Amino acid sequence: MVDLKYQLESTFKFAFGFNKSSQSLVLLRHFRLTRMFGILFGLFFSVLGCLILVQMFLTVGSSEPVNLIFTGSTFKLLKSATWQAFLSTILSLIIGMLCARALHRRGSYWLSEFILSTSFLALVVPSSIAALGIVAVWGRNGLLGSLGLSTGNLYGLWMVVLAHVFFNAPLVLRVAYSTLVSQPDYYWKIIIQNNLTSWQTFKIIEWHSFQPIIIPLSSLIFLLCFTSFSIVLMLGGGPDVTTLEVSIYHAVRFSFDLPLAASLSVLQIIICSGLILVSRPLNFNVSSPKSTSQKELKRNDRENLTAKISDTLFLTGFFILIFLPLIALLFRLELSSGLKLFSQNRFWDAFYTSSKLALLSSVTSVAIAVILINSRFRLAQLGNRFLSQFIDFSVSFYLLMPAIVFATGCFILFREFVNLFDMAFWLVLIANVLFSLPFVTRILTPSFERILSQHDKISLQLGITGVRRFMLLTLPALHREFQLVLAISFAFSLGDLSVITLFGNHNFETLPYYLYQLFGRYGASEADVLGIFILGYIFTAYIFFGFAFWCLNKTKKKFRMVTGC
Repeated sequence: MVDLKYQLESTFKFAFGFNKSSQSLVLLRHFRLTRMFGILFGLFFSVLGCLILVQMFLTVGSSEPVNLIFTGSTFKLLKSATWQAFLSTILSLIIGMLCARALHRRGSYWLSEFILSTSFLALVVPSSIAALGIVAVWGRNGLLGSLGLSTGNLYGLWMVVLAHVFFNAPLVLRVAYSTLVSQPDYYWKIIIQNNLTSWQTFKIIEWHSFQPIIIPLSSLIFLLCFTSFSIVLMLGGGPDVTTLEVSIYHAVRFSFDLPLAASLSVLQIIICSGLILVSRPLNFNVSSPKSTSQKELKRNDRENLTAKISDTLFLTGFFILIFLPLIALLFRLELSSGLKLFSQNRFWDAFYTSSKLALLSSVTSVAIAVILINSRFRLAQLGNRFLSQFIDFSVSFYLLMPAIVFATGCFILFREFVNLFDMAFWLVLIANVLFSLPFVTRILTPSFERILSQHDKISLQLGITGVRRFMLLTLPALHREFQLVLAISFAFSLGDLSVITLFGNHNFETLPYYLYQLFGRYGASEADVLGIFILGYIFTAYIFFGFAFWCLNKTKKKFRMVTGC
């Protein structure tokens, strides 16, 4: 028996690289299944991604990549995508940082929390609905268009830029405000004691606090705008304003030029990889940042009349930027014609398909994220940094590969083996899960690992492990985080218009795909009604998740009384 125990310990030590201790042995016994599933998921994600990449390179190699990539049309495409991404990035940075500065200078806690909470709306609104809202505001028949303030063209560069600023300025606001709040209090006390002006405060503290985040944040926003698909597809208006993803979609869907699609996909992956490496140092939380010193410490430049006027204008403009497109949709509704939408079988088929996809993908994404975080944490605990980093890499791998590139790769890889249009539902589901995972894991990881380390001793002493531990201890403690990630993944899946555009047809439609078809045809009123419906559906799902976790919290004490923990 001793020899057998020694052999087992030596084997596990060699395989997982941890030092011999009673705690490690207990952890090894209780969490070996978690580690195994985490490693298997990591292998599946990595193998699938590598197969797609290899097939892409083989497709490019079978043709003449130089003639496909280094052409005048490709350079024109890159110029157009780069220019619109550059303008969107610059405007998003300026607006977001100025509003963050104004928000911090006002120093009102309730106002800060309110603006930061409302800014989160732009992060969950589907891009197709944002496009509808931008048209409802700036179009010829829009809210501002009726006042003579229209851009003059329904489609084009500035409509795309406006939509990108709608999404990215709130992100800049949250990151920049978190940076300002995190500065030590004595910085601001020095400013107050020396009675420095607003411009001096900006040069001494604010600009220096912004400098570390400018390059990674601008790289991230540039990446999001450069790889934009739905916004450019709906508002671009032609080849003059386009992106690589839109060109890949046209090459596959309309031209069936697979070598060109593969070449553009490889180019897209290379560009995305470089931008992700630059943006990697950026680290921020999506939760609203709070400062305990904001109530006590008031900046000396907040009473300046110029500062009051400018801050009011910036914050009011930001509020309008977020809410005006959504409000304009409500004002433009024609219920008499739009409500006919709900009498169509096509709508209810799309609703059923979208609901299945959103619910399955959100639950699956969160479940896999829990397994991966658990596995990575345990492997790091046992000293195996290689497998821990491998799991982390397998999750982040699909950030290098936009959704339309993934769909194109699957189309090229599997089209000779299966009928992809019959498998469209599962392909869209897998894509939604894969592209939700990096964001879900990033949100959950800090709090989840903290709870794991806090509950390890008591759970092992009481024999509470596995699913039982998760339900009794982890889930009630992190109910807000789980509500947030479920809502984000649900909204992402419900509003996604990338993969479905490649595989969608009359037999397989989602609500965003149906909305895109109405947007490009005759059904303007139906599109507005459908957009409001999708938005309401997302917020209803968020409330439902919140209610479910509230019910869970109500039973938490009963569970703990039964288990004695």
